[in-house]
Amino acid sequence: MDITSPLFLALLANGPVKADGYTYFLYGGKARKCKSSRGPRKSRTEGEKQTTDRFTEVRKMWKIYKRAIGDLPIWRIAARERGVSKSDSLFHSTNGGCLLPGKGVWAFKTFRFSMGTLEAPVITNSERNGWTVTLNWENGIDCPKASASDQVFVGYFYDTLRRSPCLLRDIPARRGDESVTIEIPSGDQPEGTPLHLYLFFGDSELARFSPSEYTQV
Repeated sequence: MDITSPLFLALLANGPVKADGYTYFLYGGKARKCKSSRGPRKSRTEGEKQTTDRFTEVRKMWKIYKRAIGDLPIWRIAARERGVSKSDSLFHSTNGGCLLPGKGVWAFKTFRFSMGTLEAPVITNSERNGWTVTLNWENGIDCPKASASDQVFVGYFYDTLRRSPCLLRDIPARRGDESVTIEIPSGDQPEGTPLHLYLFFGDSELARFSPSEYTQV
């Protein structure tokens, strides 16, 4: 390559040119070259691709989850309680391993719909009749981090929609009731579609929440 030719010099006037492992550029009106520091970009390994795809899946789940819970500051409070700077970071580290790229939740039992410092519920029984579900739990109101007036929340997934978390709030029941009967919307899903349910509590001011407890019906 003749780097002194007028045509090549004119080309370099528009910026450096990379060719044959070298970068050509103008310096003091003359053409210069040096070895390119970066070679051709290597293709991603399968492990790198899986990590990226899983991260993308968790990001999508986080966005849908936030729409489901509305203004409930569950993960923002949990992050502050644990000294984590961002609520989405805590959600990712907690639930990332429960998701599969393109499929959503696969490990429902270990997925956390809620985190917090209130006493967690202990589900003692769950029954279903159509889309009507009854949950029973130990009230735990003799614990310092539990109150009979704690509000009841139930998050859920249809087994057929593993990327779409939903939430029932404004439920007329409290921790001290030890039981609640709820109607799950059919969501145009086939009758008998398995439901993955997450029971958790929030205090009267919604300033603290409990970890969720899982059951399937």
